[in-house]
This record gives sequence, structure tokens and C-alpha cells, in this order.
Amino acid sequence: MTEQAKSNNHGGARPGAGRKTKYEKTVVMRVPDKYQGVIKALITHLDDTAYLDSHDKNGQRSEPVYLRSLDDNKQNITFKTMPF
Repeated sequence: MTEQAKSNNHGGARPGAGRKTKYEKTVVMRVPDKYQGVIKALITHLDDTAYLDSHDKNGQRSEPVYLRSLDDNKQNITFKTMPF
């Protein structure tokens, strides 16, 4: 390898490179595959209701999410966000 090739600054990992998250801090978590859609629905609902204020007295309810539990029982889950 030549000296010129060694000093080339193109490519490779760089500090601060990569797409930034819109959240403060994220973590990796293992969840059952069945619950993946429900968790995504919860995150979407929280993002959609992030700016509720005191004018929204009744809060906001999510659309129902249907799934089966790990014991294969039918479940209907709805999220509700209320402002302080």
C-alpha cells in the first residue's frame, strides 16, 4: 500500500456520522413478535398526542389495536392520553 492510500480520509467510520433519532435516547429491547405492532401503535399514539394541552379536556384515544396474547387470548387495546 502506498503512502498516499494510507493517508486517504475517505470512507470508514467517523464520529457523529449516521442518521440522528428524533427521540432523546433510545434502547434496544427484545419483545415477542406478536406485540411488535402494538408497541409501534403506542409510539405513534404518543407522538401524535405529544402536544395536547388543557383545551383537550377529554384527552385523545387511539384507534383500537387487535392482537392475541401469548396464551392466544383475543385482546383489544386502546391507548388514551390526557393532558395535565
